[in-house]
Amino acid sequence: MQVCAAQPGELGEPLADLIERVTGEQGAPPFGEVLRAAMNDPAGGGLGYAVRESGRLVSFAFTAANPDGRVWTLEFADSSGQPDRFLGEVVRGMDAAGIEETVLWLHTPAIEPSPALFTHERDLYRMAATLPVPGVVRPPAGVRFAGFDVHRDAQALIEVNNRAFDGHPEQGEWSAQDLVRRTSLPWFDPRGVRTGWIDDRLVAFHWTKVHDTPAPDGGALGEIYVLAVDPAFHGRGLGRAIALDGLDYLYRHRKATRAILYVDAASVAAVNLYRRLGFATEHTDRAFRRTRGS
Repeated sequence: MQVCAAQPGELGEPLADLIERVTGEQGAPPFGEVLRAAMNDPAGGGLGYAVRESGRLVSFAFTAANPDGRVWTLEFADSSGQPDRFLGEVVRGMDAAGIEETVLWLHTPAIEPSPALFTHERDLYRMAATLPVPGVVRPPAGVRFAGFDVHRDAQALIEVNNRAFDGHPEQGEWSAQDLVRRTSLPWFDPRGVRTGWIDDRLVAFHWTKVHDTPAPDGGALGEIYVLAVDPAFHGRGLGRAIALDGLDYLYRHRKATRAILYVDAASVAAVNLYRRLGFATEHTDRAFRRTRGS
């Protein structure tokens, strides 16, 4: 197996075909949205690794630095039938590039990385619910809900996000560039970023998303993309209230009949909140960590 360095933009349609094949085989896309955004950023500094057999692209891996700049995220698509061998070659390439710490995300149970390379770290649930969910949309006393002004509210949203996800390996430590990357995505809808305010202080937000792929019943497929409450304002019912506000926006204004979300399995309070809203787990993504030399 010969693995070559390759950037996504160099591969074009063969990469799109590989991703489509692998998605069909494993029932979920091999690359998550954050890494796909990095793949589309030629100045992002990510690294790609490709394998071709008889001129056909059969494997591709991509890795990019997390916001903290220290840990890198790795995902891959493989239809060679030798994912373990391909992953071993990719790891050797990343070691040669001087990458010290990597988190591998797998979106299928069919692949199990060698324990000599990666150690299982945590699971991420994908949960889903039919819209509308039961519940009255009402902000807590003293709180007002509004939309999102990208220029006026950007710094406040970053600060709330980073306090809410302090220490989180992917969601924490957002920079202005991280926010710009996300607000530049084609699906971004500023009206769908629901914000919660006490006086002039942003205390919570619910960033919603609508997917290109419809829900099974033909309606729109929505998502709780990010739900964050400033830790200083926990215990006031803000999480449930702003979750309901965003889900109501998806149902009433974006015609969504189903919503999904991704939540860390270890975040028991968040998982329980979503279950009380009617969400059920339908898929589990797994994260594995590697430290070079360990």
